[in-house]
Amino acid sequence: MNFTAEIKKEIISRGIGRGADGLAEKKAGFSAFVRTSGELYYVDGTPTFRLISERENVAEFFTAAFSELFLAELSIVNATLDRKSGRDKLLLQCPLAISENALTGLALLRKNGEFRESVSASLTSTERRKISYIRGAFLGGGSCTVPTGSGKAGYHLEIVFPLRKTARDFCDLLCEFEIIAKVTKRKDTYVVYIKSKEQISDFLAVIGAKKALKYLSELVEQRDRANYDNRAQNCMAGNADKTAIAAAKQVKAIQKLVELGVIAEQSDELQTLARVRVENPSCSMQELADMLKISKSCLNHRLRRLLALAQKTEETNEDTKE
Repeated sequence: MNFTAEIKKEIISRGIGRGADGLAEKKAGFSAFVRTSGELYYVDGTPTFRLISERENVAEFFTAAFSELFLAELSIVNATLDRKSGRDKLLLQCPLAISENALTGLALLRKNGEFRESVSASLTSTERRKISYIRGAFLGGGSCTVPTGSGKAGYHLEIVFPLRKTARDFCDLLCEFEIIAKVTKRKDTYVVYIKSKEQISDFLAVIGAKKALKYLSELVEQRDRANYDNRAQNCMAGNADKTAIAAAKQVKAIQKLVELGVIAEQSDELQTLARVRVENPSCSMQELADMLKISKSCLNHRLRRLLALAQKTEETNEDTKE
């Protein structure tokens, strides 16, 4: 089961709307669900709606909610296989006899008979109603992806709305919980999305998806640790490359001094260092210092003297040739 399915499963298990204000909270959640997974239209001048759901548990959840709110049943009009997702798509129809009353109760229909585009303040007048609305919206049109394995996919949470106004109102609603989301147009829909792992964590905390939040926190920790290890290894590899290049340069310079007989004219300390460096080209500076029983600072000083001597000797030879 993917991460989106786990979040929705947890929302359903927690339920929407409990306590004294339970019905109002349930209406908020159901209204958001209609917004994100439904279609509003007229039949011979009568406003009505139908719902499309790819997940059977979500369809069952809202079918039960509708029955509790309006004492009527949504009817299954059709069930087809979605080739893209490989899941069944259920088409649920609101009974025409009560559709206008239901839409009015869900704050989706204005008094003049026109469909409302904005999110009604009555639906989100309390914090619990706001959370119910957010839960319902995610159940209807939400998805969340997180990095898995070695894939390059990032953190992404989105909820799809058919109308720009509704999407923007939903962003404002999230903002009240200090969750910053953006809106983008995708074909004929408007997508509210979050890409920050911290903000996605905040979203999951708001809707009460504790198991999903725990999973995400553990995933972020694992990936951060893996990224740190990779950076450390890359740094070590980079330092090793620099050490190898420096050692090769030193050995080449010493070999040049040996070929020209210059090294034999130097002090015993420099002659000993030259011999040990050539015999141990892969050793680090600290390892060489330990072999010679001198400090690393002293070793650096003597190596710089050898490199400077090699450069001076090479320049003298070039002047002589001219």
